Amino acid sequence: MATASQNTGKLKANFVPRVNQLDSIQLDNEITNLLRQQIQTILQVLPPGILSHLQPEVNFLLNSALWNFSIRTCYATFGQQMLSIAYERDQLPARKLALHYVLTTVLPYAKENCQYRLTGWSRLQKLVQFVENALVLFNLVNFFKFLRSGTRPSLVDCVLRINYRSLDGAKRRNIGYSYMTRELVWAGFMELLGFTIPFVNYHALKRKLRNMLRLETTHRQAERVELNVDTKCAYCNERVILPHHMGCQHVFCYLCLKGNQLADAGFQCNVCDFRSDTFRKVVVL
Repeated sequence: MATASQNTGKLKANFVPRVNQLDSIQLDNEITNLLRQQIQTILQVLPPGILSHLQPEVNFLLNSALWNFSIRTCYATFGQQMLSIAYERDQLPARKLALHYVLTTVLPYAKENCQYRLTGWSRLQKLVQFVENALVLFNLVNFFKFLRSGTRPSLVDCVLRINYRSLDGAKRRNIGYSYMTRELVWAGFMELLGFTIPFVNYHALKRKLRNMLRLETTHRQAERVELNVDTKCAYCNERVILPHHMGCQHVFCYLCLKGNQLADAGFQCNVCDFRSDTFRKVVVL
């Protein structure tokens, strides 16, 4: 009876929630991707093409270093260490440890090497593709098995029959909902903006605001339009294309003037505030 009670207490102490196990795998992937990006940033200073043919070896060295400083020394990946979980040490003797290195580091290097350098071997490429498809299927089956049992989330863990243990006892994971609340509020606010902004005439609002802030308005009467090689559009400040004017002396591109009048029926010249409902082509005499 005492032995059964001790075993039950040990199981509770070593219990690792499913979410922690899945998060540790996600953290490992993020750490690997982050280090790869850092390495690529460092290698950008080299002339292009020098190390491009050595990409499989660079990834192999990175994965080997991560494995050496995590699994071999601490019996836990960096993602597992961040969540205070680790592998059962008695389940990882030297033989299994070496096999774990082969499955997680050597085999991915061999696959990447085949896909990178042996592209002309059609049978080998088909074999690699078949193995990849089979691994995807096995991973799916193992994932459903993990959801039911709560142990061994990865296919490597299932093959080697190794389990996780908690480093801080049966401490429950505290979940805070403040972040989720902020995200929900922000998402609702963005949906409100996305619904209301299309109903706001931005061009008319900008014109009215400009008129309110201007101390005095100078609505000029029609003046003679001048056009030369240095004339620029009064709106886009670029070389005028298809010059038109709305009654004042300033010249606009046809598309600039037409687009603004379609967007804002009360469009005024953005230089002299002259307003007209029609516009005409500039005629060079």
